[in-house]
Amino acid sequence: MYGWRARIGLLIANSNTTMEPEFYRLAPDGVSIHTERVRVSAITVKGLSDTAAEVDRAAELLSHINARAFAYACTGANIAEGVDSDRKQATRVSEITGRPAVTASAAIYEAFSALGAARIAIATPYPKDLNDSSRTYWEASGFEVTDIAGVNLGGERSALEPFSSIPVSQVGLQHPATAYNLARMVQREGADVLLISGANLRSIEVIEAIEEDLGITCISSSTAIIWATLQAAGVRAPIHGFGRLLREQPDLGWKRVPRV
Repeated sequence: MYGWRARIGLLIANSNTTMEPEFYRLAPDGVSIHTERVRVSAITVKGLSDTAAEVDRAAELLSHINARAFAYACTGANIAEGVDSDRKQATRVSEITGRPAVTASAAIYEAFSALGAARIAIATPYPKDLNDSSRTYWEASGFEVTDIAGVNLGGERSALEPFSSIPVSQVGLQHPATAYNLARMVQREGADVLLISGANLRSIEVIEAIEEDLGITCISSSTAIIWATLQAAGVRAPIHGFGRLLREQPDLGWKRVPRV
């Protein structure tokens, strides 16, 4: 059978085309990933808010697969409704499934804590309103944001030939080089960790290069989610070639991930 070591239930935004391939690629032998989508609107604070009913629906459907842990991988949706929204989302998924649940922002928080980070720099593909919400979220969570910068790939979905003839998330169409160059745009002096935010931004291939070239520990929404969810499922195999967090596997602190 698939998932003899652990099954992971993955909730993602309906526009996300990145998180599944990245999780599949990094999952250790014996771990299987099973996905349900959550309908969101535009990549704005308004478009990513009010997803509670959709999260409940997706979690209920996935509750039947006997997963060891669940992840809701939509960084923007986790922070759009304020500092406690990610905790409420994770708690609700745990209540429905009876298993530990990780949100993207909770996974990032846990990663910052596990790595001993107090000052963070953030690279994003978000519009200004989401960047402002992100800064507020992380500062209210106890971290100093040294800089937050990037390019706006959000807003309403649109077609982009030759990659898509129908409206699609522009974030999900990006090459990993986008994440690498977003990292270079951020002022990193004094920061302990560099975050590449956005679960639909392809990033895992360049994390190691960023750490080597820029001399700073780097995590992305994807690497944080994968690390935290695997640990919540009881899987701690080192994953090499994708940055310090996955390679060293520091302990999950369970500060923002609800235990069951």
